[in-house]
Amino acid sequence: MKKRICLSTLLLILFTLLIGLAAWFSYQKGRMDSTGHIPDPDTEYLITQYADATGVQGTFYTITNNDTLIIIDGGWAGNADAVRKVIAEHNNTVDAWIISHPHQDHAGAFNVIYSNPGDITIKAIYDNGFDYDFIEAAGEPYDDITVMETFHALTKDAGNVTHLKRGDNIALAGDLTLSVFNAWDDSVISNIGDEKDYQNNASLLFKISGTTNSMLFCSDIKYDINDYLLSTYRDDISCDYIQTGHHGNWSFSDEFYEAAGASFAFIDAPSSITDNPDFPASSLKAFLQKKGTVFDFSTAPNSVTLK
Repeated sequence: MKKRICLSTLLLILFTLLIGLAAWFSYQKGRMDSTGHIPDPDTEYLITQYADATGVQGTFYTITNNDTLIIIDGGWAGNADAVRKVIAEHNNTVDAWIISHPHQDHAGAFNVIYSNPGDITIKAIYDNGFDYDFIEAAGEPYDDITVMETFHALTKDAGNVTHLKRGDNIALAGDLTLSVFNAWDDSVISNIGDEKDYQNNASLLFKISGTTNSMLFCSDIKYDINDYLLSTYRDDISCDYIQTGHHGNWSFSDEFYEAAGASFAFIDAPSSITDNPDFPASSLKAFLQKKGTVFDFSTAPNSVTLK
């Protein structure tokens, strides 16, 4: 009888240990980024790419640690609830919200949240410094300008908005710095091609750097100003991680990505685009996979660590 009790007790202890180990491994796995690294939340930052809740291409990233939440874009208006959920997980406080350009798949969710923030506090907003009168007069060949007009109406009198300029270097949060290589200015206007796609080509090209590595965000810049940006900033765009331009389509050249030299690339689109030969993103994905790891929405959320 005593042997049976001892055996039962031993089995119970072993079972409890196994459950505990499984829980520990699950917890550790949940802390890992997509490369298998567990970031130190006190000294490192987790960069996360999210798929858009609408099921189509869109841009929404966060950069987080114990003390900081930075949002880049946010996606379509239909992605607003997903963005709110992420903000709620960080005490409803956004330290910095960067809007690369006010197109529907980048600023739509921001407009919804900013117009009805509820308990959300946004400490600082950064945009690309559009000349709205110019865009209104020139027209918009690709997107409904309503989102642009709404963004402008919501933020034009806000005291926490910084209009970024080419050449800006800003202390963003903690050890993070923001370096700007493209924003709205005469250089954009003078390099625009016949398509007159001012909004996409004036979107921000910027690098966020930690103490030892960095990520380059190419926003929706297209091929019009590839040569200008590459010749001007070839020595500045080197990075560890890169967000590919314009969702991987009709954007930067292979030479640009070679100069950036990133080992991890993000394409802000579903696999219906990134694996579809009708879209340039498919050939870009294949090109970048020869050099490292490529993430798209098929595995999102995807994350890497900024150190």
